[in-house]
Amino acid sequence: MSAGLVAAALWCAAGGGAPPASACFPRDAAPGPGLADPFRAPDPRAAALNADAKAPYRRGDWNQARRLYQQALSIDPDFLAPRLNIACALVRQERFAEAAAEAARLVEAAYVPWARELDEAADMGALKVRPEMSTVRAALADGGRRWSAGLSDDLLFVARLHAPLRIPESGAGVFVLGPRQEIFAWTPATNRYRQVTSTDGRVLGMLQSRDRRHLLYVTAEKLVRGDGGAPPALRGVVLHRLDLSALAEAAPIALPGDVTRLQLHAGPAATFRLRVAGDRAAGSFALGAGAAALTPAAPPPARDRESIVVSSAGAVGPGQVTLAGVCPLRARDVHPIEKGKSPAVEILARGGKPFLLSPALGAGLSGLPMF
Repeated sequence: MSAGLVAAALWCAAGGGAPPASACFPRDAAPGPGLADPFRAPDPRAAALNADAKAPYRRGDWNQARRLYQQALSIDPDFLAPRLNIACALVRQERFAEAAAEAARLVEAAYVPWARELDEAADMGALKVRPEMSTVRAALADGGRRWSAGLSDDLLFVARLHAPLRIPESGAGVFVLGPRQEIFAWTPATNRYRQVTSTDGRVLGMLQSRDRRHLLYVTAEKLVRGDGGAPPALRGVVLHRLDLSALAEAAPIALPGDVTRLQLHAGPAATFRLRVAGDRAAGSFALGAGAAALTPAAPPPARDRESIVVSSAGAVGPGQVTLAGVCPLRARDVHPIEKGKSPAVEILARGGKPFLLSPALGAGLSGLPMF
């Protein structure tokens, strides 16, 4: 969306959102896993009905609550929160078969993040010990397979789902981080998006392995700024590894203390090298495939164009990615010049006009700036 980039200006003039129609980039979403636009805010009428249903739900008027949730779905079928609420209301009514069917439809529509939401919903608890839960388990298994199919061939990026929690740009203190960012995949052949992580929006940066089948991504809990000349730091930093072929998470690795700078470098296959600068964790390490901890190792190249760096300023990476295969393309980060404009990811393909992916609140190939 940068006014200084011709491609972005053309996109803005055209209204944005949809790529040029072609065999690889259909203007409308083609059949396949994922959603056409998970970044779009729900229809305000549907959001209002979903909120209005809370009152009858809390007083136990399940039928009235479900009517309002159904009305919300009829207005905006891609707004999936009412579907979970319907399933919970049906469980409270002990209509377990209907609840299981509704839950199955939810994970079939969007395995991430709704598999986790179903697991954590307190009102779904009674269903989990019932025989009808077998319907949900089957849907979860099938949904996971469909959602992970072909992810290593897709374009992965970090995007904001909501406006981030505001942090002052200067001044000492300890600030809770709420970037509200997750990792997404865009499938060129279907023009659909799949959410890949569900971390309560805490993803700061990510790096894909050289075999493209694994992800190393970083979350953090707080930003720390002191009164003196010490550089600002991240606290509660955690390294996460994800096998894209099965959406299987390895055990997370927490870095102790405050971290001022973290460099991630992709090694052979599913291995990574890291350079950590912090008050309690410092040095160069390797993270092997399946390893449960970091091990000391030779440092990654100091000026490696393929590395990403995560710090209190956010994440910075190479700035572009090339995809081969059925739909070859080049993607690059677009950094806005105008204040208030969001970073974006631009797609360039041979013989076609450039266009931007749909996240309106910000997107980046490795992560986004903090400010």
